[in-house]
Amino acid sequence: MDLPHAIHVTTRWIPLLACVALAAAQAPTAPVSQIRAARERSNRALAMHGIKAFGESLAADFVIVRGNGVFMPSRQAWIDAIEADFKNPNAVRYERIPDKIEISSVSPIAAEHGHWTATLPNGKKAYTGTYLAMWRREEIGWQIRSELFVLLGCEDEATCAGYRK
Repeated sequence: MDLPHAIHVTTRWIPLLACVALAAAQAPTAPVSQIRAARERSNRALAMHGIKAFGESLAADFVIVRGNGVFMPSRQAWIDAIEADFKNPNAVRYERIPDKIEISSVSPIAAEHGHWTATLPNGKKAYTGTYLAMWRREEIGWQIRSELFVLLGCEDEATCAGYRK
């Protein structure tokens, strides 16, 4: 093979190889972006008191340990608790802020590490903490399988006293 022919053959493969390398490098970011978008929808549903939209983010077998250590054994139990908060004009509003999302290379799951805040209706922070969420990829997209919240800070003693019960 002469040099001009070798260069011609090589240059034809470079764009293809570059595309394959780019796709491989971007592959993990697609699930991360999807999970971040799903978390944003869940946060927006909480802010708008959209219980149906909030429930769509939770897997059928969802469980949670709240920041005060209370275990909620089912998706419906958590939806009922959130719905009760929506009816209470003095209830805090929760927001979860992802700091890091890791996609499993073994199973269709992901770990979301982040921090959360509970804000009073007057805009004052009540309490804050950290959390870990397990996401699972389902046919309909990524859903939250489980969450563990840990209360780390209190900025409104009256609200925190009620939360500790």
